[in-house]
Amino acid sequence: MAAIPLEVRTEVITELVRQFDAVRWEELSAHSASEMYDRFVKDPKIGLRLSAFMPAEKIRVWIKDGPAKDYRRALEGIGPIASFTNRAYPGPQSVVRLALGDQWVPRADTIEEKPMRCFAEDPRGQSMFVIWGPLSAIQGLIWNSCLIRVQDPLKPITVVVTKPNSAPLAAADWRLVEALSDIVDADCKQVTYAVSRKFESWPS
Repeated sequence: MAAIPLEVRTEVITELVRQFDAVRWEELSAHSASEMYDRFVKDPKIGLRLSAFMPAEKIRVWIKDGPAKDYRRALEGIGPIASFTNRAYPGPQSVVRLALGDQWVPRADTIEEKPMRCFAEDPRGQSMFVIWGPLSAIQGLIWNSCLIRVQDPLKPITVVVTKPNSAPLAAADWRLVEALSDIVDADCKQVTYAVSRKFESWPS
């Protein structure tokens, strides 16, 4: 498989992210995403451009394991394609404020990804481990909470399940989150964490 020239790679990623933005990729079901991969492979600006540098059967894998996987991180302002998207989540400050209250702020030097997490502090110096992501990421949220619990049996932990709108999670889903959080002695919250369009220039 030949290396993809930087110019071609940039053009392909730009087009992919444009389409990710248009369909709200982070909200698509697995079935809808699969259909989109098929379209990408046939798209003259994506699959046909890549076909000069890799076999047809590799194109879908390249898209899925590369730009598509990086896109959610990009919405958090992290990773190699963050500058390509015109959309973004409100960020760790928003999650911490909604989950814990206005007095809590994330420590910038503790913010990590896969899944998103950080330590937050309040004016009295109290510290809280906060980890967040959609319901589909609950396994990773609980596992990383377990790792914190092993390191510090007394550290307060809040597991935050994010959702794109104000509708509450289904009762059965939330009971599962509560049960899993109880296992690691963590509090749990659900917050609206929606992607919005970036300002091209901040209003004066």
